Amino acid sequence: MNNALTFPKLSRFDRVQEPCNVAVPFAAGVLPTAADFVILDDGQPIPTQPLATASWPDGSVKWVHADFLANLPGNQSKTFNWSTNSPAGPTPASPATAEREADTCLLKTGAVTIRLGAPGTTQAIAGIAIQGFELSSDERPPPLLSLLSEQRNFGAHCSAIGEVTDDVLGPVLVDESGTEWTAVLDDEWNILREGPIHVIVEASGKHRNAAGDSLLDFAIRCHVFAGKPWFQVDYRLINREETAHVMLHSLGLKIRPSAPTGDAHTAVATSNYRTRIKQGENGKQVSHCIDAEQLVYEANEQVPETNYGTFWADWTEPNRGGLCVTVHQAHQNFPKALSADGNGIDIWLYPDQSPPLCVRQGVARTQRLLFHPHGANVEAAIDDVKIRSLQFQMPDRPILSAETYRDAGVFEPVWIGESVQRIEAFLFDSADNRARGYGILNWGDGPDSGYTNQGRGHGKPVWTNNEYDLPHAAMLMFARTGERRMLDYLLVAAEHQMDVDVCHFSADPLRHEGQLVHTAHHVTGGVTPSHEWVEGLLDLYHMTADPTALETAIGIGQNLRRHLERPQFRQAAASSARETGWALRALTALYRETGDAEWMEPAAFIVEQFQTWQEEYGAWLAPYTDHTLVRVPFMISVAASSLMRHYWVTGAPQVGEMIVAAMRDLITHSLRSDGRFYYKELPSLERRGAGFYVLEALAYAYDISGDDAFIRAGLPTFEELLGSRASGTRGKYAIDDAVIWEAGPSPKAFASTFPPVVMFARAAVDAGLLQ
Repeated sequence: MNNALTFPKLSRFDRVQEPCNVAVPFAAGVLPTAADFVILDDGQPIPTQPLATASWPDGSVKWVHADFLANLPGNQSKTFNWSTNSPAGPTPASPATAEREADTCLLKTGAVTIRLGAPGTTQAIAGIAIQGFELSSDERPPPLLSLLSEQRNFGAHCSAIGEVTDDVLGPVLVDESGTEWTAVLDDEWNILREGPIHVIVEASGKHRNAAGDSLLDFAIRCHVFAGKPWFQVDYRLINREETAHVMLHSLGLKIRPSAPTGDAHTAVATSNYRTRIKQGENGKQVSHCIDAEQLVYEANEQVPETNYGTFWADWTEPNRGGLCVTVHQAHQNFPKALSADGNGIDIWLYPDQSPPLCVRQGVARTQRLLFHPHGANVEAAIDDVKIRSLQFQMPDRPILSAETYRDAGVFEPVWIGESVQRIEAFLFDSADNRARGYGILNWGDGPDSGYTNQGRGHGKPVWTNNEYDLPHAAMLMFARTGERRMLDYLLVAAEHQMDVDVCHFSADPLRHEGQLVHTAHHVTGGVTPSHEWVEGLLDLYHMTADPTALETAIGIGQNLRRHLERPQFRQAAASSARETGWALRALTALYRETGDAEWMEPAAFIVEQFQTWQEEYGAWLAPYTDHTLVRVPFMISVAASSLMRHYWVTGAPQVGEMIVAAMRDLITHSLRSDGRFYYKELPSLERRGAGFYVLEALAYAYDISGDDAFIRAGLPTFEELLGSRASGTRGKYAIDDAVIWEAGPSPKAFASTFPPVVMFARAAVDAGLLQ
């Protein structure tokens, strides 16, 4: 068993007790409880905070997510190890804690104490103090955040700071009428993670105007870390209004230090390579707005999911200290604006100089900020915040060995017995070279030119909405290769799916909690079982331990169950095989994740329906014209591949027999003289173009039967696929609320070809038909 955990070289600076995290899978019976997991540095246990995110049927841990404090050397890689039978790691010297106090709670890190606000106030964060200080309220309207600091040294990357009192007012959103709506807490704080290394607390509420009316829900999370003065705030906007949309004119926060002297040093910085800083003395205003024009004309060679650059503002008074605020992935989530003057800092999550943003019903979006208090020495402070700001944008992420994932048995069998260079090159090129969309509602998705050119968006780009589950394909690619950007692809795409692609509110039960199909503006389409995926969301849950990802996946499952009660899904041949096929894949994944038998009941019905369907018609025929029932190789292959997931779980022989029979039928009826499968079984549609999903299903038929005829039948299609790489056509351009970067085909190209390529290649190598 390879228990190595390696940090590739990243920062040129030493990171002392750097908060890091990792998700590790285990085979059944290996890890009895999460408490048995510890990370070792040169054989010695280090502070580790483990959490089980999934269990096997025997109760042992399937996935553990662990926060830990790592000493990482500058300009070098470093390997740690994990252990299941070592003594527990020590408690951090300055542990992070959450303590309940009446209807609020206190967060403590040993460097700061954060007093959280009570329900009914705008004080999501009522105050921050250096350990030992007490805060008292005054007669001013309650602020969202107050900061009080004493002179103290925080270590290598934080200078001594003087006394600072700040009020952070907001978030405040302004609608198209000019009405201001301020975030007001409705709930007490829920402790999501208790420490001692990483504490997360969450509360929610609504934005309210002066009359007490409400508009748009929100959730705020605060993250603090053992021994650290800086902290993270996540703000999630959620549209659960009855109206079809809300027009957002602006959204922002204002930091207003009390009794400013007017001689503050101000700074705003942005970067895509080296940091460019605008600075002012004596309270001079400095500002910057990241807009579409900057993104279109700014060159950047970095993979933006891993890092584009940074964006921060700083306010510092002599003999008093200061505060820096960094916006996470500001370029990617444009537009964003920052301004600093003698009165403080303005943070615009959506600037008022941008066109109004249409936030449609059911949409959510998460934005992240890092607050970093520092000392009064401006030169030292700027050096410190540049380093921490970039670390926030591109944190250290450890890499596990491929055999760790393979031996745990938590993923599909995507490991090819012997690496084939041209196959690996195809997969990397497909993952890296694809269309992306920048923009607050677009980041994490990309448009599909084929759908757009068909007119499906009525002249607007048609977004793929993570069709074919790009996040899961990226997770599997990361597990196979250990290349860090693949993990970042998962994190960005799955969060977009979780926020934007899923409908978080609708009076229509067939739309509520469902994943929306590819469409213009992401959410103007409907919901159908053939376009709902959960595996990437479950991957996101394991890699981050974010419970919202699991809740969203379960919500999709509940939506699927409601759809499956509709008449067209209760009888054979009344819909295409991919409708219930994709549903079966999602339901089976939820059963594997939760162990809850409720997911197997509808899954078993689908399996039985496929069996009846095949027996009655001889194949999974689907309605096309009013007078035809036809074979559609692509859709049949989706069904067969989903049945294979059910077969892996149950081992039911009749399921394996159905898969083999379905693929024999396709070879008999759908494979043409040129070695390729037709599109659909109709004289008007027998052009070649079955898609490549047939390869995955052929591989499974081989796995079950051992008959290499299935592999031989797929070789021409496989070779065609490997030669089908496409490139981008239009570069970067702005349209509506997006900047689109067409660096290749749509995201679905990678998502749809990854499973066929790896599964067929694995089977072909096993059959001795691919060198």
